[in-house]
Amino acid sequence: MQWRQIKTLFILCFLILNAYLLFMFFDKLEELDYGLAENEESSTFKEQLENENITISADLPEEELDKSYISVNQKSFTDEEVESLNGLDGQQSEVINGNFIVSLFEEPVTIPENADNTLISEIVKSKILLSDNYTYGTWNEEMNILVFFQEKNGLPIYYNQNGIVVVYLNNENEMIFYTQTVLGEAESPTDTESLIKPISAIQVLFDGNRLLAGDEITDVNMGFHTRIPLSSGEQLFAPTWTITVNENENFYVNAIENLVFSSDEMTFLTQYITDTTETLQELKDGNEVKEFVLNHLNTKLIDKSE
Repeated sequence: MQWRQIKTLFILCFLILNAYLLFMFFDKLEELDYGLAENEESSTFKEQLENENITISADLPEEELDKSYISVNQKSFTDEEVESLNGLDGQQSEVINGNFIVSLFEEPVTIPENADNTLISEIVKSKILLSDNYTYGTWNEEMNILVFFQEKNGLPIYYNQNGIVVVYLNNENEMIFYTQTVLGEAESPTDTESLIKPISAIQVLFDGNRLLAGDEITDVNMGFHTRIPLSSGEQLFAPTWTITVNENENFYVNAIENLVFSSDEMTFLTQYITDTTETLQELKDGNEVKEFVLNHLNTKLIDKSE
């Protein structure tokens, strides 16, 4: 009787083992098929790029990246920070609503001709509060404006009014004044997720007809972006691939959802300047900083509309 029970037990064990091995076999087979399909798809896409004479000169990160969304509120400047701001030499500064700085240089600050990004960054950061929080973004030559993005978790937050330094230049490319806002501590409301690879982000642009024949992908970087920028309140930022085309046009692709963010720099800057003119109304009439900055900004808006 015992032998029959033992034999039955052995048969059950072998059946379970065989079922497990069969499951593992099909799982591995599925992974292999997926890998082959992914490689074939990647190979096909590269052929499409070649047919359109679209080249990639940027270094594309190959390692798998895991990141999460971040949630951030706008920060108000502390009394100590305002005191430090007032201690900056050669500047006439105002803090509006506790969270918006406008600072006028008593004498224009020269940016040397042919200055590279590193030198520009050093000059600006030597003149602003909380400089370690910002990274140089771009020089918009049409507006003659320098833009510095605030960083969170070591990555820039692109084009957000609540975490940015905008430096205004005169016709001699000298710094004459700047505005500044800052975001508070970042929280991660979601678990980390695997990010799409840069080549997939490029394919999204290609499939959406955002790349033209003869284009060159010149740079690829990682940062944060929000689909719906808000003037106040908590905002949710997604890990985002920045794809630079022909060294002068940037596209932003959500690295989790694989969606293209709509970000036109000129539209953002025009709206930012318009909002800044409204914020400056909080200062009393006759304020020297208010009068000078408003005159300069209104001139820019008029020039842009013509």
